Amino acid sequence: MMKTKLALMIVGCFSLTAQATNLNVGINDDVISTDLQMELNPSANLVMGYLYSDDEGHSISAAAHMTHDAGAHHFEVGPKFSHYWAKNSSNGSAVAIGGRYSLALGSNIALKASAYYAPSVLSFGSVDGQYELDGKVQYQVNPSLGLFVGYRNIRLQYDDRRDSTFDTGFYIGASASF
Repeated sequence: MMKTKLALMIVGCFSLTAQATNLNVGINDDVISTDLQMELNPSANLVMGYLYSDDEGHSISAAAHMTHDAGAHHFEVGPKFSHYWAKNSSNGSAVAIGGRYSLALGSNIALKASAYYAPSVLSFGSVDGQYELDGKVQYQVNPSLGLFVGYRNIRLQYDDRRDSTFDTGFYIGASASF
């Protein structure tokens, strides 16, 4: 059943690529992550993601954001659903509230950050809370390709067992726009 859901999610991501505007892939020694962003209209987007960790397991996510541009500043705010299949702790889901921020510094360099938090009332299964923090510096090589280096921390909280760090560490990656 779990493998069927994962396969349907991956097939769904590939079927949406015709409407996609941005594909990000990040990697380090133990983790690979990807997300596919689709513009729904000029002020809203949908982001679907997948993360695989050799040590911790894997997760899928889907976020819907309202967006706003103010000069060099770009804001995205909305809910993010994540489901975790953890190797070293219990599985579960969370609906987090948060968003993403980008600051264009000029010379094709941007600072990007995201933060999401799910309290226990929005967490399901064995998960009793979750937070995710991510920050990166991106260099835009050309209008279609960006390269980045970043740091991510995803933490799962539990009532009946120790809290677990699902992912933490530095990564490198690329962003393709089409």
